[in-house]
Amino acid sequence: MEDRFRPFVVPLGILVGLVIAIGVVRAHRVATAPASGGGRVVDQVNANERAATFTFDPSIAPGDRTAILTAVSHANPQAQALVAEVDGLVNVHVGSPGGSAVGLTASRPDGRYDVTLDLGLVWRRYAQRGIDRVVLHELGHVVDFALVPEALDKTLDARIPAGYGCDEQLMGSCAAEEERFAESFAKWATGDIGVDLYLGYKVPPPDDLSAWGAPLAKLLG
Repeated sequence: MEDRFRPFVVPLGILVGLVIAIGVVRAHRVATAPASGGGRVVDQVNANERAATFTFDPSIAPGDRTAILTAVSHANPQAQALVAEVDGLVNVHVGSPGGSAVGLTASRPDGRYDVTLDLGLVWRRYAQRGIDRVVLHELGHVVDFALVPEALDKTLDARIPAGYGCDEQLMGSCAAEEERFAESFAKWATGDIGVDLYLGYKVPPPDDLSAWGAPLAKLLG
């Protein structure tokens, strides 16, 4: 079993006395099924799972649920279709994931995924635009883990610029492949490359977002 734990970041910096909060979104990945027990094999979403949708924690306020669904609706049709393939695997929670994180995606032994989102913090700083980025970043992890073969992951990663610097061994050129994918997925889904949006891993966008995402659309076939 390949088991990985990675953070998605909202950078924290101080400019002339102005503090810009930076968050981290963490992803805990099970890429292939373990020899025994639970887990999920890539591209093994069954018909019942495809027909299902998000399972929202009962404590989630109606407004928060609306903000999450609005984020999905802001994605392009192909990205929405990919999310629809996997949303039945997702348990959604709202709250602080802990530390500096604003979101967390954790794979479960039963093949499902827990997604936790700090909507309050993100809304206060970036309103719906920020929620779009965090929600689609996290759902990008689920799409990646559930649908994208390793060979395609490598192909897509090769089309993402390396980035600059190596902040905290997490960002820029040190960003993990899983985070590079999720960040690029969110940018491709919305067409928003994140200018003045201090969320993410300082990963530059692909030169052509549409061309980058085209192979993902083929997974819908």
